[in-house]
Amino acid sequence: DLRQMGSPYEKKYIELTEEDRAKVTSVYHNWQQEGYEETYENVPEFCYSASFDEVKEKGFTLVPSRYIEFVNRDENIDFDTKMKSLQGELKELLVQEEKSKADLLAVFKELGYEIEL
Repeated sequence: DLRQMGSPYEKKYIELTEEDRAKVTSVYHNWQQEGYEETYENVPEFCYSASFDEVKEKGFTLVPSRYIEFVNRDENIDFDTKMKSLQGELKELLVQEEKSKADLLAVFKELGYEIEL
């Protein structure tokens, strides 16, 4: 899965590590070899070997999303468990927000500039 490869830099880019590059080149070289059926396999969200007829059928477009299988991760999510986890995280954030607000009001009061809400 290419989305789990590399390390992020800047906001929207990743840089493939040496290990990631080796994986990609290994898959590519295995695919190019005679008898690749034994050493290569299609991997969802990573690679796909399309036949000439399949590429022709798609108007010779080489856009990866036309060929690569994508996994719907939403189907595997237990909604109730996810919501309870988010509920706990949100509660913690709201408690921290209230504490920060109280601390800020206390500082202003100590300085003689009390804020009445």
